Amino acid sequence: MPIRIFFLVALFSFGCSGQPVKKQENIPDKAFKDVLIEVAKRVHARELTSGTGGDISIRIPGTDRVVIKATGTCLGDLDYGKLSTIDLTGEVLEGDPPPSHEAKIHAAIYSFRDNAGAIMHMHSPYATAWATAGQLIPAVTQQSVKLLKGAAMVPYYPVGSKQLDEAVAEAYRNPETQVVMMENHGTFVVGKDLYDLLYKAEVVENTARVAWLCKALGTPVEFEFMEL
Repeated sequence: MPIRIFFLVALFSFGCSGQPVKKQENIPDKAFKDVLIEVAKRVHARELTSGTGGDISIRIPGTDRVVIKATGTCLGDLDYGKLSTIDLTGEVLEGDPPPSHEAKIHAAIYSFRDNAGAIMHMHSPYATAWATAGQLIPAVTQQSVKLLKGAAMVPYYPVGSKQLDEAVAEAYRNPETQVVMMENHGTFVVGKDLYDLLYKAEVVENTARVAWLCKALGTPVEFEFMEL
């Protein structure tokens, strides 16, 4: 075998560190985890969350398995080792470190929202500012009207508390609710899949920013559709 080919085979077999590269074919739910990791990095790049804050999950279609970001990890550098899998009761099926503190909220929403395929809890600046002020984001743009219809606000409860779990889950029992804001904390968004979730989260934050700018100019006027 020519030296160059031998070197390439060795590189891909053992990696730059000289340690054997783990095969990835046997990773459970790999395809879905790959999309989750890719979308999570886009969320972080768009500053919809920062540091190790926030969490994101996907329900594996046709199952009761939910893949979610592990606690104490950053959405910007997720990998297979920073994901956990839970069931619809919030019990951990696999993964180390353990799942996000809000894992039970994700599990509860999936358990009674059949149209929920992905969920995110974000700490985006403008949406969080409205939540901290105890105000729902005004639907000032055409794009935001349906998304913010049924939006709910829950009071502040400590992270990981039973009160927070129950308050957010209860808000999502309204079938029209896609967005739930938490005072002094952040925002939950539900989507039919990970990309739908990402696009909705972007609209929420953009609308929060536009409404904030409108407020600086005067009183934000909420948009209403006009019949053609």
